[in-house]
Amino acid sequence: MLYYYRALNSKGEEVADYIDAPSELAAKQKIRKSGLYVTSIKDQDVKKTDHNKFNIKEFSDRLLLQFRKNSAKKQVGLFSRQLSTLLKAGMPLMVAINDIIEQIDNKIFKNIIIDVKEKIEEGSSFSNTLTLHRDLFSEMYINMIRVGENLGSLDEVIARLADMEEKTVFLKNKIRAALWYPIFMLTFSLLIVVFLLVNIIPTISEIFIEQNRELPLPTKIVIGLSNFLTNFWMLIPLLVILIYYFYKRYSSTAEGKRKIDEILMKLPIVSRLYNKIIVYRFTLNLGVLLSNKVDLIRSFEIVKKIVNNIVVEEKIDKALKNIQEGASIAQSLKKFEFLPKLVIGMIAAGEASDKVDEMLLNIGNVYENEIDMVVTSLTGMIEPVIIIMMGVIIGVIVLSVMMPIMEMNLMVQ
Repeated sequence: MLYYYRALNSKGEEVADYIDAPSELAAKQKIRKSGLYVTSIKDQDVKKTDHNKFNIKEFSDRLLLQFRKNSAKKQVGLFSRQLSTLLKAGMPLMVAINDIIEQIDNKIFKNIIIDVKEKIEEGSSFSNTLTLHRDLFSEMYINMIRVGENLGSLDEVIARLADMEEKTVFLKNKIRAALWYPIFMLTFSLLIVVFLLVNIIPTISEIFIEQNRELPLPTKIVIGLSNFLTNFWMLIPLLVILIYYFYKRYSSTAEGKRKIDEILMKLPIVSRLYNKIIVYRFTLNLGVLLSNKVDLIRSFEIVKKIVNNIVVEEKIDKALKNIQEGASIAQSLKKFEFLPKLVIGMIAAGEASDKVDEMLLNIGNVYENEIDMVVTSLTGMIEPVIIIMMGVIIGVIVLSVMMPIMEMNLMVQ
C-alpha cells in the first residue's frame, strides 16, 4: 500500500512524502522511527475492482481509459531522453521538468508530469512521486530512478532508461510493421468472402429456389451462411465484443492468466517468438538493474513482474529462494528450465568472471536480433498460409454455386 503523509521534524518544520507499507499502522510506525511526528496520512492506492460487478459500461470505460494511457505511455521514452539530456547539461531537475512540460503535446501525459512536478515541489522525492503513476512508470523505472537519486547519477540512470524505453518501442513497432501486411491480406480476403456471400450468393440462390430442386449439402451451407449474414449481420460485431469481454474477464483472474500464459508458451509457431521475448525481457532488464547497482534480490523481484508471465514468474520466485539459500544464479535458473541451456552457460561464465551484468546485457542484445529474425521468418510463413486458406474458402463458395448449375446442365442434356 502507498500512503501520502505530512509530518513535523525535530525542528518543527512540516515535511510531506510518500511511503510504502502493508497498513496505515505500519506506515505510521515507519515514519515515527525516522524521527518524524505524523500529522496526517492518506491511502493513495486505487482499490481493485470487484469482478462480480463487472459490466459493459465499465468495460467500455476501461477500454477508453486504457487507450488514453497507452497513448501516454509512448511519451515515456521521449520524456526520459529529454530529461537525461538536460540533466547532463547541468540543468537542475525542476527546471528541466518545467522546460519539458512546455513541449509535451499529449494532454494526459502532460497532466501527469505536472502532478509529478507539484509533488516534488511539496517535498517528495522524484522516485516516490512516480510511484503514484505506476500504470505509466514501471516498477523497474521507479527503482532505477531511486538508485540514481541515492548514487547521485540521475542523468546517467535516466539515459539508460531512455535507451530501454526506445528499444521496447522499437521492438513493438517492428513486430507490428511485420504483421501489418498479413493482417491487411486477411482482412481484404475476408471482405471479398463477405461481398460474395451478401451480394452474389443471394441472387444466385433465388434462381435455385425457383427451380425447386434438391441442392447439394455444400450449397445449402453456403446459402444458409449467406442468409445469416444478410439478415443478422448486426450480431457479428456484438459477438466479437462479447468474446473480447469474456476473454478480458477470464484473463483478469489468476486461473485464466495462468492458463493463457501456459498456452502461449506451448502454442505452435507463436511459442517460438513468445519464449524468446520472455528471455529477452528477463536478461536485458536484469542486466540493466545489476549494472546500475541494484542489489541482486531486489533485481529479481522487479524482473519477475516485467516478464509478464505467471508461470515464469513463479519459476523466478523459486530461483530467487535458491539464490538466497546460497546457490549461484546459473544453478538456480538451470533448475527451473525456463531459459535455454546456452543462456544458462553464458550466465555461469559471467558469474565466473564477475561480469554477470555485462553478460546478461549481451544475451539481451543477442535475443533482440533473434526476435527480429523470428518475426521476419514468421511473416514469410503466414503470408502463403493466408493466401492458400482464403483461396480454399473462395474455391468452396464458387464450387458450391457451380455444383447445382452443372447438375442442371446435365439434366438438360
